[in-house]
Amino acid sequence: MAASYGARRLLYNSSPQNSSAYLIHGHTLPIWAMVYGLSFWWVIWSPTEEITYQGYALPRLEALTGHTWVAFLIVGFFWTAQQCALPFIPDWRYLLFRFLTFLPGVLILILFYLRTRRVTPLIVAHWPMDIAAALMTAIY
Repeated sequence: MAASYGARRLLYNSSPQNSSAYLIHGHTLPIWAMVYGLSFWWVIWSPTEEITYQGYALPRLEALTGHTWVAFLIVGFFWTAQQCALPFIPDWRYLLFRFLTFLPGVLILILFYLRTRRVTPLIVAHWPMDIAAALMTAIY
C-alpha cells in the first residue's frame, strides 16, 4: 500500500478519494469469469507464480550466473513486469505505476524465499493477495 501511495504521488501527483483508483480499471466481467476468479483462479495462480519464479527460475539463474544478486534482480524484474499486464492499459505512466507498486512486495517474497528456500509458506502468504485481486475485479 505504501508503494502504491508513493508511486501515485510520484507519477500522478494526486491522492484520490478511492485508494484503489489506479490499481484497477473499471470494467464488467461476465458472471462465469467472476465465478472462476473467486473460486479457482486464486487457488492455482499463487502456486503457479511462486513455483515458476521462486522454485524454478531463481535457483537456475543462481546456478547459471553464479551470483544470487543477479538472479534476484532478473526474477524480481520479470515477476514485477508480469504484474503490469493485468489489467493491461497501454499508458506508460500507468504501467510504471503498476511496476513501482508491485516491486517491493515481489522483492520481499524473493528475500523470504532466499532465506528459507521453501515455497509452500510463500504460496499460502500469496493467496490473500490473489483473493483480494479477485474480489476487487468482481466488485469493480
